[in-house]
Amino acid sequence: MKKIVITLLLFAMVSISMTACGKEEHTANYKEGHSVNYDNALLATHYNALEELAYDAGLIIEAELTGKTKEIPFRSTRYKLTEVKVKKVIKGDVALNSNVVQLLEIASLSMDPHKNNILFLDKYEGPVTNDAHVVVGLYQGRFKINDDNLVVYDADKSNGVKHFQAAVEGLDTRTFEQQIQEAIKNARPPKSNLPQLSEAEQKLAEEESHKIFLEDRKRIEEEEKRIAEEKKLKEGANK
Repeated sequence: MKKIVITLLLFAMVSISMTACGKEEHTANYKEGHSVNYDNALLATHYNALEELAYDAGLIIEAELTGKTKEIPFRSTRYKLTEVKVKKVIKGDVALNSNVVQLLEIASLSMDPHKNNILFLDKYEGPVTNDAHVVVGLYQGRFKINDDNLVVYDADKSNGVKHFQAAVEGLDTRTFEQQIQEAIKNARPPKSNLPQLSEAEQKLAEEESHKIFLEDRKRIEEEEKRIAEEKKLKEGANK
């Protein structure tokens, strides 16, 4: 339940009118070629230490973008699925090695197609798609690896936050992975930037978010059923 609530609210609170708590949904105005600007993205957490990022990441991988992407329009917002090949599992299910996973982002905030990355991810649970992951901290858990095998973090160039990331920039991949392993051992929960809800408010938010999740899931299932029935009728008419 908690992960569903956090993930849904992450997407709901991001606006480019320019990814983990809130209640009101905003629309991301996506345009082809629109440059990413994180300035107005409301973050639930500013990760001030690698240990905090490691705490919230269920999966940490060295990944390679395959170039395959897919856009999903949902509730007036465009989302983007990006396929990544797992080159190495640093934390999480080692069975994912050499397999592919799907990365879900808001299209207007999606990462550039830089091929090699180290990603801090969490499992997505919600109505937009099945079997996908999201970057922890919207963009804070994404580190590019350049041609010299060095770490690059440049979210600040798009008005994103930059805290501990400045200290790992320029490290070689092996050294960075060693630091990640130490951070996993010493992982600690981050502090939220959002106002703390009372127990009653938190319970109400969870109930409302779960209700939205069930309604959207039902709507998707009904749409899939309708499409399947139309396909069946069409096939019957062609016989």
